[in-house]
Amino acid sequence: MKATSTYRPIFTLSILHNYFLNDGEELFSSMGDDKKEEQLAAYHWQDFLNITPTAKTMEMLNGQLMILKPFSNQLMVAVKVTSDDDRVPYVPLDGDQQFVFRLSFTDPLFDNYTNLERTGALFYFSNKEPLLPESHHFNTIHTTNQEATVTNRYLFNGENKRHLLEFLDQENTINTDGILHIYMQGDHTNKSLIINDGRIKDNLPHFKIHFDNQKTTWKYIHQRDGFETETIKEWPLTRFGFITLDKPSDFNSPPGNLDKYKFPNPSPKQIKFIANKPYSEIFI
Repeated sequence: MKATSTYRPIFTLSILHNYFLNDGEELFSSMGDDKKEEQLAAYHWQDFLNITPTAKTMEMLNGQLMILKPFSNQLMVAVKVTSDDDRVPYVPLDGDQQFVFRLSFTDPLFDNYTNLERTGALFYFSNKEPLLPESHHFNTIHTTNQEATVTNRYLFNGENKRHLLEFLDQENTINTDGILHIYMQGDHTNKSLIINDGRIKDNLPHFKIHFDNQKTTWKYIHQRDGFETETIKEWPLTRFGFITLDKPSDFNSPPGNLDKYKFPNPSPKQIKFIANKPYSEIFI
């Protein structure tokens, strides 16, 4: 008889970014299922982010007979289970065991199109609050049933950052932008992976890291005709979709003969901060 191995997910993480998933002004979160699938078809979180396990986590994955599997919009860890009960890991799990992953952004424009102010701070995503030397505000990692995006509460600086970096292998602390730290048993049962007897939960949490896109005031510069104009309000930066600006009410001090000009949407390459306000410059 041929022996077979059965693996079951122990946790799944969706990694989303509105810059790539929104369609102009239309939010990914408000789209129907068909439109979401269409947006996700061209999306790959690895275009801007690397997630790598620490050496200790890699050792645990191998020893516990686990598989780490990336998908275009998700990262999944599956564990081998017994043939008699797919809730029982083949190698027993302990509530104190933990996954630690290093996050590093590979796109140099990430900060331009992301609605956060990192300035050297460290992201920390976990289902359990760490003990830190300085006061802080901590939010556990989101799940997919939460309509929420990443905020500055997931960013840590100073002594807290130095303390969190101790979770990593020493050689991995350089050029590290964040840490993903998932415990078998978190602070809340709805964000834990196993129950007290070591069995996998029936309703596993599906974690989420969802970045929001940057919004900027769009400043149009026409050197030949010698005018500058900017939008009355901030508009979102998106890779896909188009926001049409063609009315005088769209602009502060619109040029005469407005219909003579085209107003393209900006790329994330040209962003300036003036009085702490983000501007996208577009030369037309």
